[in-house]
Amino acid sequence: MKIGITKMYKEIADLIGLEDYEIVNPYDNKVNCDFLIISKGYKERVKKLNPNAEIFEVKSVTFKDLIESLEELKKLGIGDEEKINNSIEFLKNKEREIKKLTKDLNVKVNPKTEFVKKVVEDLGLKISDDGILIIPDYLFNGKDIENVIILKTHNYDLGLVERIEDRYLQIINGLRDFYERTH
Repeated sequence: MKIGITKMYKEIADLIGLEDYEIVNPYDNKVNCDFLIISKGYKERVKKLNPNAEIFEVKSVTFKDLIESLEELKKLGIGDEEKINNSIEFLKNKEREIKKLTKDLNVKVNPKTEFVKKVVEDLGLKISDDGILIIPDYLFNGKDIENVIILKTHNYDLGLVERIEDRYLQIINGLRDFYERTH
């Protein structure tokens, strides 16, 4: 079976112990692969160009999402089971370490998108309409808004796991900075 992985998810190959694959762009091209690992939300578009390929959409907003994606790939028999189990344990440990940083954060937040809400909920933060506003950078209009944290969402310089970690840390550090400015 020929497996193709999009550039954004090439780190998946390491996480599942996959050595025989190719980096492809199935979003805009027909590719010669039997199984494609792509970003969630693009299945229809990719299927039109690659109707014969089995398509797997990676969820990776949170550590939990990525762990679930790895579990699904394991069920499908894609990758090395032992390597996947080790990667899942690694991700769970990383998630635990980051979540420890929220223990002393007693603040309410107001996430403005489902994407941000998912991260905030995973961090265990209290959500409220009168909480500190957290918006993704693609909704920021450039005007100076007080009491807002702007989450940089598409940091392509980072690897997959680093991007997830970065989202969590941006929120935690933003809340700490906000608290220090206002108290």
